[in-house]
Amino acid sequence: MKLFFQLKTNLSFIVSALILILINYLFTGIALLNTFGYEFAAVNGLLFVIIAGLFTLNKIQKAEFDLIKILKYLLVFYFLPLIITLINSLLTMFCSFWDGMLFYLLISLPSLLLGFSLALLIDFYFKKLKRSVFIFIILLLALIPVIEIYFYPQIYFYSPLIGFFPGNIYDEGLSPDLKLFWHQIVVLFFCIAVILLIYRRPKILLAKRNSILSGVIFLFILFQFLSPFLGFSTSFYKLDNTLDKTIETDNFILHYDKLTEQEAEYISVSQEYYHYILTDYLKVNPARKINVYVFNNSEQKKHLFGAGNADVTKPWQYAVYLSAESWDNTLKHELVHIFSAEFGTGIFKLAAGFNPALIEGVAKAVEGVSYDYELIDFTALAYNHNYRLNIIPLFSGFNFFRSNAALGYTYSGAFIKYLIDKYDINKVKEFYATNDFESVFNKKLEDEKKLFEQYLSVLPGIAGKEMVDYYFGRLSIIQKVCPRYISDRITEAYNYLAKGDLNKAEKLFTEVNSKSINYSALIGLSEVYHKKKETYKAMKLLSDGNLKKFSDSPYEYLLMLRLGDLNALNDLYPISGIIYQKIIESNPSFNLVSLSKQRLKLLDKDLLKTYLEGNDSLKYKILVNLNNDSLDYNLIPSILNLSKSMSINYKQVLKNFNKTFIIDNLESSYAVYKLSEFMMANRDYANARKYSALALRYKNGNPFYFAIKQNFNKTTWFFNNADSLINKNITDTTDVIN
Repeated sequence: MKLFFQLKTNLSFIVSALILILINYLFTGIALLNTFGYEFAAVNGLLFVIIAGLFTLNKIQKAEFDLIKILKYLLVFYFLPLIITLINSLLTMFCSFWDGMLFYLLISLPSLLLGFSLALLIDFYFKKLKRSVFIFIILLLALIPVIEIYFYPQIYFYSPLIGFFPGNIYDEGLSPDLKLFWHQIVVLFFCIAVILLIYRRPKILLAKRNSILSGVIFLFILFQFLSPFLGFSTSFYKLDNTLDKTIETDNFILHYDKLTEQEAEYISVSQEYYHYILTDYLKVNPARKINVYVFNNSEQKKHLFGAGNADVTKPWQYAVYLSAESWDNTLKHELVHIFSAEFGTGIFKLAAGFNPALIEGVAKAVEGVSYDYELIDFTALAYNHNYRLNIIPLFSGFNFFRSNAALGYTYSGAFIKYLIDKYDINKVKEFYATNDFESVFNKKLEDEKKLFEQYLSVLPGIAGKEMVDYYFGRLSIIQKVCPRYISDRITEAYNYLAKGDLNKAEKLFTEVNSKSINYSALIGLSEVYHKKKETYKAMKLLSDGNLKKFSDSPYEYLLMLRLGDLNALNDLYPISGIIYQKIIESNPSFNLVSLSKQRLKLLDKDLLKTYLEGNDSLKYKILVNLNNDSLDYNLIPSILNLSKSMSINYKQVLKNFNKTFIIDNLESSYAVYKLSEFMMANRDYANARKYSALALRYKNGNPFYFAIKQNFNKTTWFFNNADSLINKNITDTTDVIN
């Protein structure tokens, strides 16, 4: 009887503990949550807030309030998930014990105390509906990040419920930092202050009941107002004062910081060009002027926006967020998201049901290309070499994020393009707005999927399996081992390498490879050995079975190129030549084959070692001299890239190509296509159009023909409109705004 009474008394504790045990046991089988790190701490933080709050209210309502006893119960709650994840990590693998412990301390502990302190405060001020008030406050706290993401530029947020959310899944690197530390200190200060006041100064709370409650609400509002200045959020005011230069055209306002005048004008004109073609293609016109924010680099973008490695659009804001280093590859895609707001749904103006395959599929379909290959051909390449995605689950729920990103974007885009070509754009827009395939197309998705796959199966192949492995043989973040830890440590190691601290870089690269053999860590470690004059050690690192571990992935051929270079640096030229030739024969990617052919030419001229050891200036000089001797189309893209990185005068660069171009193969067509793009970026619109037309002369068997044709259309529009747009319509509003 006594035992029964004890069990009944502690029933809420037992139930709460069992819930935590069961949920955390389930976590051991879920990617990211099964790792002792950020995701584990954040989700348990949310659980702790709810369980600690409801458990405390239950104890108080039963007249069992004993502060020390309740805190002991909460301490048990706190250690239960920790014990489970530590046992799981011992049986499987630790990524980083200290990272995991710091995240758990910084996120989960304040969350636990937040739930407890909120329950105490609610009990003190409310006589009825205490649980309802508690749930309402939790929902309010959960709503704040949604409001911030909706009204502010950012996609990251800080929250007392889960500590913080870093942005999207494409930025893998993550470790505890000072910003998170100070945010959680604020949360802890609030919790401890509430607990001490209620436990030690209840009379003051009673005497100044309304004043203290008003003070808490005021401090909460003040904290939200000061949040952008404290670095916990990014307001448009803060962003506009950082990217404080602007150019306004008919349909856009470009915000930037360190772009050159020429770069800013090129982006502005490109925006107007894409607006012109998208208006025609999608049959809609954005309701208002579009703001485009171009960050200096991925680091600045991650700090202010939250996604360093991904360009993002917020259709409901009519705002696009890009990096200076990637805008040329993503601008058109991101602007499609803006245009799709006109047939999107809800307050976010996205596809119905927030269907990510529809959202990204429409943008990818209208973009039309992947890596300069026509999208539908690129998808057929994947399909016919057994890199397949089932369209039905892909377009259901959030399964889009479960797949390899390259496959997800490619298949969703190709399927939407197939639907546009078959049914027209208006039907696809209706599908986007309803997410109801059968009612829009009067056909079951399964039947259309079969027809789509039949269509892919009969398309001619543009390459072999090696190219498919190169572009699609990557893992998604949920398939990787310790992605947060590894990405963070690799970044840190490369920083040490750049500073010349070889020992620290070597230690970190080795540590990463001990968890899981990683391409970036192998390349970095090989560079450390090379700088230490231990090139044989670097060659051994890439040769001893590690290369085979990357079979059927892009890293196999990238490591082969690196191994060929290391052999050349060690004067083992015959071996390096064999490796380069093997890459050429495998044909994993056009650019990699081009680089290998370039290496063979340098090897033939006895210049390879000098080239590999040289800085950009020397490399540029060597390639230019080789090209002056005889026009080599494989050298042209590298010459252009080096000239851009060194900001060499355009006219000086152009002198290197003062020869007759004969366009009779893929290399010549592609080189002239890239030269045309270079000319357009440098305001030479007449030559850009001329050379783009020249690139179109090689058509049969040209997998880049569609991209070259798109470029020709762009150069033609620039030739007819760019100068007048720059001279008449572009307005620098920097002085007006500031």
